[in-house]
This record gives sequence, C-alpha cells and structure tokens, in this order.
Amino acid sequence: MYYRAAKITDLQEIKKLLKTSNLPSGDCVEHLDNFIVVENSGEIIGVGGFEIYGGDGLLRSIVVAPNNRGKGIGGEIYKLIEQKASSLRVGNLFLLTESAEKYFLNLEFSVISRVDVPASIKGTKQFKELCPSSATVMRCVI
Repeated sequence: MYYRAAKITDLQEIKKLLKTSNLPSGDCVEHLDNFIVVENSGEIIGVGGFEIYGGDGLLRSIVVAPNNRGKGIGGEIYKLIEQKASSLRVGNLFLLTESAEKYFLNLEFSVISRVDVPASIKGTKQFKELCPSSATVMRCVI
C-alpha cells in the first residue's frame, strides 16, 4: 500500500469512493491539496482530507473501500492528515458525522455543541449544506 498526496487525476476515483459510502464529494476539488489517497496495485482504496480556515480545520470524510477495512488504513490516513494540518499551524480539527462518532472518539475527538463551532467552520459548505443538522459535531485539539 502506498499513501500519497492526492492529484487532480485522482478526483474521479476519490468521488466514486466517497459516493459508495454515501459521503459528500461535490466540493472535493476545492480542497484537493489537503487530501491523502491510499493506493494498492494502482487502485485508490482509501481517501481523506481537510479544509483550512485560519487556525482551524474541517476534517473531510475518511473512507476506505469495504474490502480493505479493519486493516488500520483509516487510522493511518488520519495520522497523515493530522501531521499535515499541524505543519500548516492548524490547532483544532472539527468534523461532522452521522455514523462514525465512536471511531473518532478513539482518535481523541470529543463531541461538542454546534454553538461552540467557530464561525469559519459554520460557514463551510459541508456545515451549511452537505451534512444534515442532525450530524454530530466533534473537535480534536492537535
């Protein structure tokens, strides 16, 4: 397996992988510089990324192809995202989830109220449009 920065030529495969897991993909191209992909035998089997808003970041969907789950790939993607975010002076990562709260609690995220989210994150397309208001909001200080 090979972990690397995403390229524009990966965009269709990234969107396909996100869509197969019912995750938003419409605005990935805007933040592609902060996406990581995982390749295995030339096939993209995992992806994750983040958006930057000053000292805060919004974690985008981390997803691994179903037949490759349970191998630590998602955790490694997150570790690489966290390293890159930290190098870019991001101090807090926020996320919205409908189904992976327990997973992110294990990565040291905590559940927070929507009122405690900075305005820059509340103004994102993900927060305003792509994720339902019922999604759990989480934060990790990095």
